[in-house]
Amino acid sequence: MAKTCLFCNETIKGRSDKKFCDKQCRNAYNYNSTQSTENQIRSINKQLRINRSALKKACPEGKATVRKKFLKTLGMNFKYLTHTWKSNSNILYYFCYDYGYTPSVDPEKVVIIQHQNFMNK
Repeated sequence: MAKTCLFCNETIKGRSDKKFCDKQCRNAYNYNSTQSTENQIRSINKQLRINRSALKKACPEGKATVRKKFLKTLGMNFKYLTHTWKSNSNILYYFCYDYGYTPSVDPEKVVIIQHQNFMNK
């Protein structure tokens, strides 16, 4: 029984363990098989960049208190973040790269901060 290419279904000639008839079919097959995962990663990275941009725009001076609604108008999606950081006073900040936020006393607002060197410890 002749083996067929996993991509184009043509008969494979050569080694018995070959899966593809040529490089183009192998590349196309691998590209198609990773495409949905890559699209999801691209989509998440795009949202992370939008979040960072919104936080930066709302906090030009290093620290600011703004309404969540304003950040949402800038495209912020609070579901996506890169990491968290807890201050010495146990305040948890949610970061998107080098800008972070924490809930304010007012539930409709957040306090935004920019990353500082002492946070690396």
